Amino acid sequence: MAPLPTAEDLSAHKRKRDVDEHAKRKRAKRDRQLSNGAPADEQPAQETTTGQVNGTAPPSEEPENMIATIVPSEDSVAKRKKRRHRTKGEKRSQIDHDYSSVWRVSKPMGGRIMNIDPILTEDERHLILPYNTSIQVYSAAESLLIRKIALPQIDAENSTDRIVSIHLSPSSPNHVWVASCSGRLWLIDWTNGNGSETTIRLKCGILCDMFVERMQIGSELQDVPFVSIEKRGEWQIIACDVREFEMKAFKAVLSQTMPIFDLRSVRNGYALIASAECDLVFGVLKSRVVKAVTQLQYEFFTLDVNHAITCLDVRATDRIHLNRKTQVEAGDEPVVEVIVGCARGAVLFYNDVLPQFRRLHNPKGHRSSLQPRKYHWHRRAVHALKWSRDGHYIISGGSESTLVLWQLDTQKMDFLPHLSATIENIVVSQRGSAYVLHLDDNSVIVLSTAEMKPTTYISGIQTLTSPPPPSKDDIVRRVGQYAPPRLLKTPAAINPVDSSRIHFCVGNGQQISYSGSGPSTPLIQTLDLTTMQNVSKQALTRTNPTDINTTSKGYAITEPRITGVAYSTDGKWLATTDEWQPPARDVNSLEGSPAERREVYLKFWAVSPDDQSLELVSRINAPHYTGRSEPVYGLAADPLSHRFATIGEDGVVRLWEPTVRQRDGVLVKGKQGRQLHSWACSRAIYLQENEEPVEQDAVAVKAFLRGSGAVAFSEDGSTLVCAIGTVHGSTIHVIDTESGKIRNSIDGLITGDIRDIAVLSSNLVVLSDRLMVYDLVSDELLYGVQLRRNDDPHGPGASILTQMAVNHRTSTFAVAVSRAKLDSQNVLSELAVFSPDRSEPEMVHRFPHPITSVVAAVESSGYLVLDSAAQLWSVSQGMDTKSLAFAQPLVDLNLDQVHTEEAHEDGSTLALLSGQDDEPASGDEMDLDIPDATADKDNAYPAVVPPQKLSELFDTAPAFAMPPIEDMFYQVTKLFSSNSAVPAS
Repeated sequence: MAPLPTAEDLSAHKRKRDVDEHAKRKRAKRDRQLSNGAPADEQPAQETTTGQVNGTAPPSEEPENMIATIVPSEDSVAKRKKRRHRTKGEKRSQIDHDYSSVWRVSKPMGGRIMNIDPILTEDERHLILPYNTSIQVYSAAESLLIRKIALPQIDAENSTDRIVSIHLSPSSPNHVWVASCSGRLWLIDWTNGNGSETTIRLKCGILCDMFVERMQIGSELQDVPFVSIEKRGEWQIIACDVREFEMKAFKAVLSQTMPIFDLRSVRNGYALIASAECDLVFGVLKSRVVKAVTQLQYEFFTLDVNHAITCLDVRATDRIHLNRKTQVEAGDEPVVEVIVGCARGAVLFYNDVLPQFRRLHNPKGHRSSLQPRKYHWHRRAVHALKWSRDGHYIISGGSESTLVLWQLDTQKMDFLPHLSATIENIVVSQRGSAYVLHLDDNSVIVLSTAEMKPTTYISGIQTLTSPPPPSKDDIVRRVGQYAPPRLLKTPAAINPVDSSRIHFCVGNGQQISYSGSGPSTPLIQTLDLTTMQNVSKQALTRTNPTDINTTSKGYAITEPRITGVAYSTDGKWLATTDEWQPPARDVNSLEGSPAERREVYLKFWAVSPDDQSLELVSRINAPHYTGRSEPVYGLAADPLSHRFATIGEDGVVRLWEPTVRQRDGVLVKGKQGRQLHSWACSRAIYLQENEEPVEQDAVAVKAFLRGSGAVAFSEDGSTLVCAIGTVHGSTIHVIDTESGKIRNSIDGLITGDIRDIAVLSSNLVVLSDRLMVYDLVSDELLYGVQLRRNDDPHGPGASILTQMAVNHRTSTFAVAVSRAKLDSQNVLSELAVFSPDRSEPEMVHRFPHPITSVVAAVESSGYLVLDSAAQLWSVSQGMDTKSLAFAQPLVDLNLDQVHTEEAHEDGSTLALLSGQDDEPASGDEMDLDIPDATADKDNAYPAVVPPQKLSELFDTAPAFAMPPIEDMFYQVTKLFSSNSAVPAS
């Protein structure tokens, strides 16, 4: 039944009808202009089957490889029949002539800092960090990004290569050596980026580690990179002779069957040390006088430490002789000291290992074992271990988020506890005045050794990555440590009054977030889009980051997960929902399922206008309750008032509004004289009666099955649309927010789980296994796109990442579609931008990593896309200068223009969703800008652009953030060629 029309509905319907008639005349005129150049041998377009609303769709008659299906209304089918003789090239021409369909995708911003030792320059003024596909140089004084050096070979699409090691050149402090796992080497000048495009390739299966030493080769001193590689099933340590960016020669100084990691060297290549599972590999240079790298020879020793080695460090000092006997026995060779970190938390200290190694391997000598000095404090694996410069301290770190300083002389320990995440890498500056800590939450801290206070803090996007990075704690199997990885969306939001910041829900580092029964995200991170740096991080739920976070049986304590965030229209309030339930192992001995002990909270936070910090105002326990806490499916904010709406598994929509706090009739105010509020449910709308299953088996099944739902407000806040899906079916309800009455119910638009729902003008957009666009005024289906079939051989696991964002500024919506094969971690994701009046997407772009969040940009025409590699992408429309300067750091202003036909040759359907490849347009077909023959030539006049128009164009952003000069040129010419220009007097 259609809703009762009001005066506003009638006027809106009339405006829509006028717009449709104008668009129809415009398309007919363009068809007549383009029909003169249509090829005669083009086949007519395929007709598609009409979908049925309030019912089931007829079976598809497409080929097996066709997955995406346009499900149009009857009117759309009729229009398609009239235009079926148009060629594919003409369809692309139509998209080209419509300038609004040109979208731009920026290069990725952010990313994860690799688990590699950072580099602090000798003057301690610059910090060099390795990222996924680039090397980034930061200022240690201001913690700001100075230069981003991209590596094109790694940054290429579908590239699986990654950086495994970086090392500052001993010969030239302005150069840094970079190695990738595929065997590529770079020598890059980090002061200007030169050398990033020149690679030195080693023929190997995989490259694990690299260390660079300055050695005397002949009469010259040169850099000699030592690399550990795998080649034909054999692991080798290779010494490379690299001169003038070319590999002149190389020599394998060691070959063995076990993998070689943690490669280190001291005293200009005098000694090499590495780890091989539980073995310590130690090599000594036989002759320091060599004429070529190929003449390098080492004597190697192997020591079994009886523990899995996770990290190590080595130092060499001059030998001090106390008597003539020691001078005769040891000579003048340096004292080499080694410290080893183990997977079970022990730290082993080997003092002066070289004479002991020789005695152990001497057949005539006394056979005895090499006994180390043992320290043990860490509960789990030692992730990082370093010597202090004076050799009096050992610095270690691990998953306890505590920096430990071991004083060797007194056997005492000093601690720096309560860091934000697991310590992955430690670097001691050359002067010994600073420690550089790389943490698991994608941050780097520089600490002064004198006061142990941070002087530099660099933090990027801290969202969870998928798949989770490998941890050194996984070397030893522990109770309750292994939980299957789950793909989850990342809740994100932008404050409407501050478009320069974005907020993500994050955890206490990757390892802690994945250590429980499921991924946990109890924190909200505020990221500055102009600098791509972390502004703040605040806990929204209970957390156990550094305290005792394990049970008495050794299981990790699971933290809650934030499931939804939404800002009010004026940015003064933030509503969040979080959920937690005990692991199944904790309730096995009790009656009932873990869902019966689920904890769900709805929280309302007051946003500070000064620093955007959050203050908890109200907490609603179990906002949807049916004898147990039911999960909240959707959270939406009213665009015109302080009001939020939620929908839960109980089938009830609740509206939440603030009330002024009173005590005995007197208004209650805070410490600063601010009026205090409390949030409460103002209205409950029951969508359906709770239907209990009749069968006894269904009662047990219901505890493990979860439905789905979504809720959204219209643009004027007068209408609330909600979708609820249960085991009995899925329905969409249109509700009047003032009266709380259900005005209309629509069936047949939902297939599978409900992913999202939105209202764009008078159109209803529903996202499930199908994308459906429905006109609420005329009560008819405009079009639909089949995203996933019921018999899809790909697994449904990745479909949970399917999501949507709506940009009311451009009247478009973006849909992210992800899919993966069964038992495969390779997830493919694409983003398609649609308009409500056309079923063909305006843009389709494939991303190299799964999309975990899509947010519409505020005050600009575009979207922000977050992927599972913690990279942020900006998608903007046309030549919008605001969107081009939006969310761009200083080094990432070069945008790659992505046309629909360039990204995908089909030009209309998602490549992930369609297996049918259209033939590309022939070479003789050209895109011509055909003038309008019906234009009135008598009205032509020289245009004069008002100064305020040029001011709006050139003053939108500072000079360093302006778009390219080519885009500015087109913007200026567009002003002079538009009909809105002022005629010359």
